[in-house]
Amino acid sequence: MGRKRRVGAATATVVAALLTLSSCMDSGDGDEAGPAAAGDRLIAGPSGGQTPKPGNPTSAEQPNGKVLSPAPENPPTATVPPRPHSMAALGDSITRGFDTCSPLQDCPEKSWATGTSADVNSHAKRLGLPADAVFNNAKTGARMTDLAAQARQAVGQRVDYVTILIGANDACRHTVDEMTSPGTYESQFRDALGILRTGLPNTRVLVVSIPDLGRMWETGHDEFLARAVWSVGNVCQSMLDDPQSTKPDALDRRQRVRDRVTAYNAKLREVCSTWANCRYDGGVVNTQRFGKNDVSHWDWFHPSASGQRTLAEVTSRQGYTWG
Repeated sequence: MGRKRRVGAATATVVAALLTLSSCMDSGDGDEAGPAAAGDRLIAGPSGGQTPKPGNPTSAEQPNGKVLSPAPENPPTATVPPRPHSMAALGDSITRGFDTCSPLQDCPEKSWATGTSADVNSHAKRLGLPADAVFNNAKTGARMTDLAAQARQAVGQRVDYVTILIGANDACRHTVDEMTSPGTYESQFRDALGILRTGLPNTRVLVVSIPDLGRMWETGHDEFLARAVWSVGNVCQSMLDDPQSTKPDALDRRQRVRDRVTAYNAKLREVCSTWANCRYDGGVVNTQRFGKNDVSHWDWFHPSASGQRTLAEVTSRQGYTWG
């Protein structure tokens, strides 16, 4: 009984500390408030739908509207791009390193993109960039509607390398009906990329695929603390509501979220392919199978330091080879 009381007290403490999770993670400025800092969550693995392959668009990836000006995806270049002297990271709480150092706090030093921590070995660290040449413009809770403002910041910073990882919060909502439509997501991304293309025409941009939110559910739905945190914190309920249910409506709901992420990634790939200086990661983050140690055990939602390191590694392999 004494042990049960101690375990119960510890659980209550963790759950109480995360009562404010959804409000902390939903700080985007768009008109569609959402719960999770999912960009903000982590965990990728095989998506429920077919993962789009670079250069081989599915019907969901066909051009829908005005393009910037067609160009092949990740086209071969005559010369290797010069090593960048500055960079900016755009995105949400994943890029802010949320929950890697302490509960409910950003920790940019652990960011896969701009972090200074040796155990993460971020893009900025691999490039040997000085601290005053690295900018983390990401915002915990951000959705695609917030990307244009972050892009304007990058233009003002005059950087020559930009990373983008954003969109999980567009799917990670209170209900599936609140998810951002693929058409709106595409339009907002096109606008933001256009800002970079106009303001920083020689800058290289790496667009990272959205992690598979279904893998987050697969990793944590059998963990008591994960279920408690997701419920009390109202985390990503479009995917994580009633996580142990096997009823047809629950299975359908989860699949709809996975399909929406697949559609978003198709839009990222499509729009990125219109600019020769934009490179899509080919879906490697979406198909990466992150394990339990790659997730923060404070919220079972965001990447741990190990998860951030994995993100840095796989995106670097799919990124640019610098001169």
